[in-house]
Amino acid sequence: MTTLTRTAPGAAAPVRRGREPRAHGGHRSLSSAAYVVGGTVLALASLAPVLYIALRSFLPPSADADGIGWGSLLDLTAANYARIFDPSVGITTYVRNSFVVAISVALLTGLVATLAGYALSRLRFPLAALVFVVLLGPMVVPYQGLLTPLSIVLGKLGLLDSLTGVVLVLVTLQLPFSVFVMRNTLDGIPVELEEAAQLDGAGLGRLLRSVMVPLAWPGVVTVGLFGFMAGWNDLLSSVVFLSSEDKYTLPLALTNITTSFKIPGVQIVDPGLLTATACVATVPVVILFLALQRYYTKGLIGGSIK
Repeated sequence: MTTLTRTAPGAAAPVRRGREPRAHGGHRSLSSAAYVVGGTVLALASLAPVLYIALRSFLPPSADADGIGWGSLLDLTAANYARIFDPSVGITTYVRNSFVVAISVALLTGLVATLAGYALSRLRFPLAALVFVVLLGPMVVPYQGLLTPLSIVLGKLGLLDSLTGVVLVLVTLQLPFSVFVMRNTLDGIPVELEEAAQLDGAGLGRLLRSVMVPLAWPGVVTVGLFGFMAGWNDLLSSVVFLSSEDKYTLPLALTNITTSFKIPGVQIVDPGLLTATACVATVPVVILFLALQRYYTKGLIGGSIK
């Protein structure tokens, strides 16, 4: 702020005093530049494996023996992708099965977690805290230790070797974390909004549909996204519970697509086919995450802090 001083007649002209320059301006600029450069380097380091896999998927089988370098850009080919999508491979069946499992897990997890989270957040009943702790219990049990009892249960229900059985198992495994996120998300919504809707005559169904779910939408998207990724990337459940090849999911089919038996009794992996199939399997998750990133960030933060 500029200040003026009055002077007597004949005295020197008043002196204007401006705001002193910031002493640490240069240090802040240097710090910002270092932050940008460091962040860029870390981002490139994180993307390097992804870029390598994408590059390798367009190279012939002999690329590893010849060495991969800048000269490999002249040998790019789409032959690996052509072999993957050949009708004899049947990758469309595996992709369809993976989509069925992933979408089903996402929808069921979001629905059940929202209802359970609302009950634990709003309804007051005896032993509510104990019920919540019991729901979180499976998070501390290794999945491998549950395979045998789950196989017995699915066998008695007639759901072995079925996508339905795999979906139910994955939903069960996703629910502890999803219920935790949804309960904390709904706890952050003021009760007054719910009471105002009830005064307007809204029943429980309309209250959830028109008030609670829209306000908790970031949390719903978060648990749905985690459910989709769990269903899409799952391998162990498919290996244990599926035996018919026409019901294989994409991760399980990777071993059949990318390996051959040119030497009796020895599996030979084709790196080109392996990386090409990995790129195909990654695309849906990347697109979905980028499309829902803003909801995912809000939901994960809101569901983790009560």
